[in-house]
Amino acid sequence: MADKKRQGSGSTASTSDTVMVSAGVGTVESAEVVCGCPEPGPETIQVEQVLGANMEQKVVEFDMEVPDPRPDIEQVIDVFVKDLCITSVDVIPNKVIIRGKLEVKVLYVSDQPDQPVQAFEQRNVRWTRDIEVAGAMPNMKATADVAVEYVGYDFHRHHHPRRVHVTIVLKVWVRVVTTTEMDVYALTPVDQVGMIEVTTASGTEQVTSGIVATTGNVFVTGPGVAPTAGVSMGVSGTATVTGTKVNVRTGPGTNFPVVTQVNTGDTVTLKDQAFGWYRVVLSDGATTGWIAGWLLDVGAAVPKG
Repeated sequence: MADKKRQGSGSTASTSDTVMVSAGVGTVESAEVVCGCPEPGPETIQVEQVLGANMEQKVVEFDMEVPDPRPDIEQVIDVFVKDLCITSVDVIPNKVIIRGKLEVKVLYVSDQPDQPVQAFEQRNVRWTRDIEVAGAMPNMKATADVAVEYVGYDFHRHHHPRRVHVTIVLKVWVRVVTTTEMDVYALTPVDQVGMIEVTTASGTEQVTSGIVATTGNVFVTGPGVAPTAGVSMGVSGTATVTGTKVNVRTGPGTNFPVVTQVNTGDTVTLKDQAFGWYRVVLSDGATTGWIAGWLLDVGAAVPKG
């Protein structure tokens, strides 16, 4: 702070750590009072290292019967899934078990003379999927995400006028991380949430303040920032890239290899969503990959399902 000067009740001059006030106001022993900057000190942060991530499909098949006293089916209009959710994620040696449930609704035209549209539902359809993750152990943290990939049905009016056979294909993602604590030194405390940009040799990653982006498969999270994972039904539409030299990766996370890079203003087509990332198709119509959601303006992206 040798070049730091400030105007007081008289002229002032400062040497490295001591500020002498010539008008006799007093002596300031710490440069912190002059600049308002706290002394650098250690802060404890959590480092989450991705052990592994994987995706598997889950096929759910069952029959749905029209409940009495509703009329028989003349024609099925639509079958759709709603309230898809994950109820538990359990880690066992080298594997993660994901359990969830969903609801299915069938719209149909009845066989009555005026053919009114009818509907019936099946709730609490439970499903389970196990996904292999090498090295996973019961004390490790795991998050999961799920989306509907396909919904189909079979209906044979002459054989079963009150039965619809439903087939649902789910896409289930899982990610296992290990967490350690470490002390780092920072110029200012990490106590606010906001977007910051970190530029590395491989491109730009924008993260929430309190999160430090690093290369490879290491995430550093600061205090007050809770990791989240949502349940997605998939998306469609387009989005605009808001970052500079944004990495497009092979999977939803910074531990996945970089395919290519895009820049501010580029338009991409949305295909899927997992862990806050979007699977996209680039403007060439052929290149696909994943981009972090906070680096995209998704605008009016339409949820599927």
